Amino acid sequence: MTEADLTQLRTSFVRSPDGLRIAVEESGVPGAPALLFVHGFAQSRRIWRSVLSGPLAKEHLLVSFDLRGHGDSETPAEARAAGEWLAGDLEAVIDSLATPRPIVVAWSYGGVVLGEYLKRGPERVGAALLVAAAVTVGRRARELFGPTMLANARGLLSDDATTYEAAAREFLRGCTASPMPSDVLEASVSEMLRVPVNVRRALLSRDEDYTPALAGCAVPLAALQGRQDSVVLPRMVERLGTQIDRLVITTLDGVGHVPWLESPAAFEASVRALVTRARLDHGSP
Repeated sequence: MTEADLTQLRTSFVRSPDGLRIAVEESGVPGAPALLFVHGFAQSRRIWRSVLSGPLAKEHLLVSFDLRGHGDSETPAEARAAGEWLAGDLEAVIDSLATPRPIVVAWSYGGVVLGEYLKRGPERVGAALLVAAAVTVGRRARELFGPTMLANARGLLSDDATTYEAAAREFLRGCTASPMPSDVLEASVSEMLRVPVNVRRALLSRDEDYTPALAGCAVPLAALQGRQDSVVLPRMVERLGTQIDRLVITTLDGVGHVPWLESPAAFEASVRALVTRARLDHGSP
């Protein structure tokens, strides 16, 4: 395959356990070790496109998907918008892969999705896990969330379109330490506006501590965190590190909540380091 072929995005759909169509996007080398990327609150698989079209595609199968109620995936009834149902979306995508045991990269609210999946049993985990600026403790732990999240939370849950759009735009502006490129900002706002209020409210109702679920996994774990993150504060991952000895934490100066956009080389290096640990853990050369 040519380099252009490897970075060509391929879209498909899978069915969640309760029958919803879940949109999946992939690039890279079919049959190669898989990296599966989980997006955050009110975003979509599109937030990962710079990664899927980047250097990692030359060595791996790269996969992203839209959670229910996001992007091009179907929207559920309110009772099926969060919790174990999100775990089912992740499960459906993992089960669809020809390459078993992907390395899962969970960003922001993706940490909740991963936590819900791991609650089903630590034996279900992939080859390794990377949590990037991820939420691992629920909403009552206010001291672990930064001003960008706290100042906009009410607006992000509003059923008034104007209020929601203003909060979404302000939230996204606060996600990066330096100004987000305007095209990325506008695309991200558009993705947020697609997510209905019942889904948004269900997501932000979660109030669990997923540390035990992560600690129960006998696979390499890594965390990537921007020091200037004002959505999920660095103390979130510091707390995780005090409870999971084998967690390898990388902190990035001058980086906010979206490390692969703000420091792509450092993000790719963290992923490659985790791939190496996973190979050694499984006895591969």
